[in-house]
Amino acid sequence: MVKTVGGGRGVGNIKLAFTKGPPDVLVATPGALVKALRRRYLDLGELSFMVVDEADTMFDPSFSGMLESILAQTRVAPDPSETRGPGPTRKAQLVVVGATFPGGVGEVLSQVTDLGSMVTIKSKNLHFLMSHVKQTFLKVRGADKLKAAEQDKAGVLVFCNRASTVNWLGYSLEDMGLRHVRLQGEMPASLRAGIFHSFQKGQVDVLICTDIASRGLDTQRVCLVFNYNFPESHTDYIHRAGRVGRVGSVEDGEVLSFVTQPWDVELVQMIETAARRRTSLPGMESSIRKPEPKAAEEEEEEEGLLY
Repeated sequence: MVKTVGGGRGVGNIKLAFTKGPPDVLVATPGALVKALRRRYLDLGELSFMVVDEADTMFDPSFSGMLESILAQTRVAPDPSETRGPGPTRKAQLVVVGATFPGGVGEVLSQVTDLGSMVTIKSKNLHFLMSHVKQTFLKVRGADKLKAAEQDKAGVLVFCNRASTVNWLGYSLEDMGLRHVRLQGEMPASLRAGIFHSFQKGQVDVLICTDIASRGLDTQRVCLVFNYNFPESHTDYIHRAGRVGRVGSVEDGEVLSFVTQPWDVELVQMIETAARRRTSLPGMESSIRKPEPKAAEEEEEEEGLLY
């Protein structure tokens, strides 16, 4: 029995997911899971596996507090040997999945398990640009972007860095008579799900979005990822590029990026170099680091504040 509980839904809907008892597999967003635990709709005492997907987002400050609360109620095994044995003594195996692991991952996990016992598994092409996906960079003035944007492709993801840009670009495309849908974080979760479903089903070919669509969305119909605003980091670029050329896609696809700001150029040059040399993108953290110990002076200062 598989159940899902997500954000944007009332407590009644969350409770409904557990009316027939605890599911075998639960897929949940952090906020909804915290609500279920606080109201005792769910108990994690007999949990076998805890999987934290999209780690770079889940351990971001906006989610890390909720994640700490969830992990505090999870009997995480500090050693692999404790994941085996009879039910009452067995503890949960923790699996953390992500393309990158920022420093906050180690900070949180060190509170619930021994980081030294965690095993890191990497694919050999981690942080490599996909060789079958064409990467194109165009230097244009901001005013010329819309002229260059008129491409006749089905399944286009247009990425902007801000929700306000998504809306502005949407109005501009409406004036051009181009059908599209918009997706950004300020929308309710149920509305976002409906919008993405319409794109998945081919009811509309252009989806304008923020980075909320760069992680976790699995679609095989994207032919073009279009960075209307160039992403602010290597991490964001590789996540956006990962929406095209996926397993099961009918085309290899392309990533097209507009470069309009001087500060984008250095980032573009690093990406181009990695693509030509078939090397991984620089500056990508792929291991969980132990938190650095605080300096003695800082600890003394904190004690002074406490007492």
